[in-house]
Amino acid sequence: MRHINVTIFAILLPALAFAHAGGHDIKGTIVKIEKDLLVIKKVDGASQTIPLSQSTTYRVGDAAGKWQDMRAGSRVVVHIGHDGRAIEVHLPARK
Repeated sequence: MRHINVTIFAILLPALAFAHAGGHDIKGTIVKIEKDLLVIKKVDGASQTIPLSQSTTYRVGDAAGKWQDMRAGSRVVVHIGHDGRAIEVHLPARK
């Protein structure tokens, strides 16, 4: 049984390690939205400009979203790839 657990762990480890393409997350509030970038006021108070791309995906709560769902003042979590561009933008669920 131990060998099975080790094998499963070895198979799943790379998937977990690359879940966000090795990037990081930025949490904060949307300050500015343009066609190809977001400006976020991070939770530490600093602002950061994040490039968007054609492949950036959007989530609103648990549902698929789109670029047009973003609003200045909305809380957001942005998953950033190694290239510094947004992989995925998570917005809160609609009320």
